Amino acid sequence: MKSHLPKLLLIGVLIGCNDSTGPVMCTRELRYGIGMLVVDADSGVPSASGATMTLREGTYVESTIGREDGSLLVGAPERAGTYTVTVARSGFHTWVQTDVVVTADECHVQTVSLRAQLESI
Repeated sequence: MKSHLPKLLLIGVLIGCNDSTGPVMCTRELRYGIGMLVVDADSGVPSASGATMTLREGTYVESTIGREDGSLLVGAPERAGTYTVTVARSGFHTWVQTDVVVTADECHVQTVSLRAQLESI
């Protein structure tokens, strides 16, 4: 007579994998709270080169300057909070977004994606 014990053990293991009360397995990757796509409002062309993104949340201030080869600016690494985000670039009006809320789960922040359309002066 065959034993059903191996099948029952397998079912127990599979059910145990779906148990939400078990330990959470987090990755070691770094996630940014804010990802900013900067574009020229007239052409729609990515335009982060030379742009400065500044994030403010209470006393925390962080600035990032866009490089020639990038169209995306990132900030607030693994930092939840409510931010005022400013993007400035020479020859363009300053773009500002207030009350940008970055949340976190057990492991990482949840990235908020923004799009700054810079208008020529």
